[in-house]
Amino acid sequence: MLNAQTIKEYAYSLGFDAARITSAAAFPETKQIIQERIGRGLMDGLPWFTAERAEISCHPDALLPEAQSIITLALCYLTEQPEAPDKREPHGSISRYAWGDDYHDIIKPKLQQFASWLKDYARDQGGNEVETRLFVDTGRMVDRAVAQRAGLGWYGKNTNILTKGWGSWVFLAEIVTNLPLASDEPLKASCGSCEICLHACPTGALPNPYELDSRKCISFLTIELRGSIPVEMRPLMGNLIFGCDICQEVCPVNKVAEKRLGLRDMQGKPIIPLRTIQKHSTEPAMDRDPARKAFQPRSEFQARPTVGSTPELIPLLSLTEEEFRERFRRSPIKRTKRRGFLRNVCVALGNSKDPQAIPALTKALHDDEALVRGHAAWALGSIGGSTARQALYDARQTEQDPEVLKEIRYALSIA
Repeated sequence: MLNAQTIKEYAYSLGFDAARITSAAAFPETKQIIQERIGRGLMDGLPWFTAERAEISCHPDALLPEAQSIITLALCYLTEQPEAPDKREPHGSISRYAWGDDYHDIIKPKLQQFASWLKDYARDQGGNEVETRLFVDTGRMVDRAVAQRAGLGWYGKNTNILTKGWGSWVFLAEIVTNLPLASDEPLKASCGSCEICLHACPTGALPNPYELDSRKCISFLTIELRGSIPVEMRPLMGNLIFGCDICQEVCPVNKVAEKRLGLRDMQGKPIIPLRTIQKHSTEPAMDRDPARKAFQPRSEFQARPTVGSTPELIPLLSLTEEEFRERFRRSPIKRTKRRGFLRNVCVALGNSKDPQAIPALTKALHDDEALVRGHAAWALGSIGGSTARQALYDARQTEQDPEVLKEIRYALSIA
């Protein structure tokens, strides 16, 4: 059997922050949970997440015949907060993972290099021909279940994997292989009685511990949802225009991780952890010995000038299709497409109640995309006032799309 520690050390040399190994046995409990939640409608809006998909994703040998082991990896994406925005202008908020480059583009080459090295290492040790399948959260792999069983972390009540030392501020990746490797044990840590994340969610997307209602999750609403955002959800979204970190930001384990890594907030002050709700069985410790190599935030995940973490909202409404593609060319934000992103911007501007946004929203009432026009109408109604109402009256005279007309009528009723 190959030396598991050697394999982990190579993972660290590639820049991964944690590496663990588990068997490729099936995940029957995870399959049952997924299928039960699909049946309850908690995954509505994710048409690709079917019961059939759960069946395959919970059986690694369906992904790679003769699979014996899974190497599970974590890459920390914590970086410094950029400077605080100018409060005189309305600003949006972008999830931390999307401040920099698309993590798929960063992690996939590392996995490919890892797989190539693994084949050479096995050959040098006189082993059999190595087969691998690589995953970075887009394939049919239950990555959190793998990470939990391998001891990479434990399930948080917000459904994220919490790691010792890095919190949930990590990207997960896996290598499924036919190599027999020594497995690690699951961690004994847990969230204890802490339920801060459940109560912090503004939309109630965490109705019970370890349970997420995707239909109410702001990350789903701003990224995965392709159509109109439900009217009742819009006022609860604040200024979030791509993803949401609220359930991570309030987590005591994450606060400890931020302090350990020496990060600072927008005002340049060290981040101080909230009081710990439960003492875990062992003191959180990073996989890499901090005395051996101090943590350095990765430049790839630093906020890009064209993206930022809290961009001004009003200028975003004027983005053309070409400008959107160029601005977010290497960013996860490109997933929303222009129409989805501007939809989100309209909602944030409506929640800002800032009259400065009325001219830009009035122009957006005549955007080529009906989705943008409809949400611009809602935003004008939310801001209210005679100027906003007049813009809505004028748009009602020329608008032909029935859904946009419905939005205009509703906006006039609340303006």
